[in-house]
Amino acid sequence: MDLALRKCAQCGFPVRFGRYFDWRSDGTIVGTDRLQMQTQITFLENGEMEGLFDELSIMLGMPIDHILIEAEKNVGTEFYADTPLRFLKYAPKNRYFRPAIAAKLGVRAVRADVAGLGSGIISTDYYRGGTSMVMRFRNPVFTARSVGNTLGIYESIEGISGTEYEYGMEDGDLVIWMRHPETPVEALSETRLFLEEVRPGDGPLSYERCPGCNTPLEAARTFDFNIEEGIITNRNTGRRELVGAIQSVSAMLRELEAELGEAVLVPLFGCQKEVSKAQIETQMDAGAPDFWDRYLMSFALRGLGYPASFAREGDSITVNIKNAYNPTLYAAKVAAAYECATRVFAEISWESRDRYDSEFTISKRPV
Repeated sequence: MDLALRKCAQCGFPVRFGRYFDWRSDGTIVGTDRLQMQTQITFLENGEMEGLFDELSIMLGMPIDHILIEAEKNVGTEFYADTPLRFLKYAPKNRYFRPAIAAKLGVRAVRADVAGLGSGIISTDYYRGGTSMVMRFRNPVFTARSVGNTLGIYESIEGISGTEYEYGMEDGDLVIWMRHPETPVEALSETRLFLEEVRPGDGPLSYERCPGCNTPLEAARTFDFNIEEGIITNRNTGRRELVGAIQSVSAMLRELEAELGEAVLVPLFGCQKEVSKAQIETQMDAGAPDFWDRYLMSFALRGLGYPASFAREGDSITVNIKNAYNPTLYAAKVAAAYECATRVFAEISWESRDRYDSEFTISKRPV
């Protein structure tokens, strides 16, 4: 199986992603696909989102994987709209006009894209048009996202909603069994499952860029792409990362809020803070003079955003950010760093909390 990606001769970054990924001066990354559709993307550390949602599930006392999977369906639908798989929708929905070989060839055609984004290696175990499909991920990552995306693609191909599904691990692979529902199911309202628009912005950052592919040299030094295994490794931390759409994160959190109410943002903030503190304590020296510069730059390299202003005064830090991947999660990461650097508990106050313009202050929690 040849999934080789041509790399830039000067910096070693995959040429394809150097062409489509635009690191912006506001700390975001805008990706442009073959149809010139824009997506705001991010690199997420393996286990970070799973750890966040596992902690939240424990705190809430209820499983939330089904909510995350439902939210990811729409992302899968959007992905499907720009792949060879989309042509299957024109075939009548039965096994005679939708042979298994067509589905398998379609999946093979998108395998390099999925692998290049760090999501493992996909293959089709079984397909029967108008009835069922079985998908397999080798070296899987973030199960809920993979399952949700796959369901979205399958429902788009089959023109259905409410797919009956199961998933589990088999010899280290993630296997997803999907079949048509016995009775038709109405799709969720588009007012719940929509993807936010991309608003490319500008900010105070500047990067030293590769003259060959325009990728920031720090990004080229940081991320190692193993396309044959579908794995991206962060050389600085030694941890696996994956590329995802920010709209995907937003969809999951919006669905959580729709199901559980706005109050879920409080435990969400606390869970992200604890997950981030564990990362900092194993990967960075919070007492180093350049800690904050390196910490905030690591956000920008991964497309999480970068403060328009960052002010420290006494025991508090005030941050204004215009285009954070998610204001609540970004603020929790800052609070985690504050607690690691000061060894005191933090509290947060919000001046504004908006996807495109937020301001908050992290300060010492009163005893």
